[in-house]
Amino acid sequence: MGKVETLEIGDYDKRGVDFDTALIGPVTPSIIDADRLVRMEWKNGFPNWMLYRSALAGDSLYLRRLCDWAVAFSIAHCTTGGVKRSVYSDELACWAAWDALHMVLHKKALQPYAETADMLGVHHSTYKRLRSHLYVSMSASMEEYWIRLGAAYRHVILYERNAERNRRTEIPVLN
Repeated sequence: MGKVETLEIGDYDKRGVDFDTALIGPVTPSIIDADRLVRMEWKNGFPNWMLYRSALAGDSLYLRRLCDWAVAFSIAHCTTGGVKRSVYSDELACWAAWDALHMVLHKKALQPYAETADMLGVHHSTYKRLRSHLYVSMSASMEEYWIRLGAAYRHVILYERNAERNRRTEIPVLN
């Protein structure tokens, strides 16, 4: 009596948290180091850390800055040939940016594209094409960043484990 028996359910109990689960958890020094490694070798102009933390980890800390960036990105895309000059408006760029960002964060649109296009007074295909381009660009950037962050995180963890192992097995120097 008084003896507590622990049951091992699966591999998770033996090995601990896997890398993907650790990356969507709280921010740790290892995750920050992995992000630094990724940013040193890959820059594409997207706020990848904010996209990853907001969409995959569920942080709401960066949402305001992310919305501002998405609108700026949408305006830049529209004014450099993304839509015809005759149909461009700031409202079109803003709504498409918010809708695309919402799709990245929640995997669904704010409302059907036809309703938004009618409200903005543009053709349905124009709005859908703009929103789709913004969504695909943000999603592709976030997915590439996620892959690179996962690889960098594995390198950081491996380095930390080897450093710890080397500290434990150091040969003491006698003076």
